[in-house]
Amino acid sequence: MKRSAIIFFLLISFIGGIIWYGKTLPELSHITTSQKFNRQTDYIWQLIFEFKHYPEWRENVYAVEETPSTTKYSSWKEIDEDGNTIPFQLVEFNHNSYITMQETGNTHQNSGKWHFKVTASEDEKFTTLSITEDRLFPDLVPRVINHLLSPSSESINAYFRSIHNKITGDEIRIKKEEQDKLSLK
Repeated sequence: MKRSAIIFFLLISFIGGIIWYGKTLPELSHITTSQKFNRQTDYIWQLIFEFKHYPEWRENVYAVEETPSTTKYSSWKEIDEDGNTIPFQLVEFNHNSYITMQETGNTHQNSGKWHFKVTASEDEKFTTLSITEDRLFPDLVPRVINHLLSPSSESINAYFRSIHNKITGDEIRIKKEEQDKLSLK
């Protein structure tokens, strides 16, 4: 009986601690990360803006289908390897400067909005891409889990890895094409 009371007390304390901790965290998770690329601004901007080409370079995006939009901007859904879909809507953009997109049609409440800011270096040889993910967590338990398990956003890191892999792949293809041309002469 005494052991059961202690276990019950610990369980209630744990649940109370999660609720208290969740109430101290903001509902909106706001994560920003930046990375510099050895490419001009228009190259990076086009990668992000041209969503129809995502399957060619983004990891875990196997298909993109354009969907009817309720605004003047494009909307689409991304399909992963398991056939899961995430619908998106372009919210706003300024050519070679910024892009904002948002998850739409989400049945769960943890919807997200992504802001992509593209900035050229002074000599315009490098581009800094800043990605901000705003994700709403109205429920306490998902908010605590997100805070404890996701100090940085995996989706932001996936964008950066994918861009890096695309650039590296392009460089390898260009070098191979140049070698093939030289060997034909």
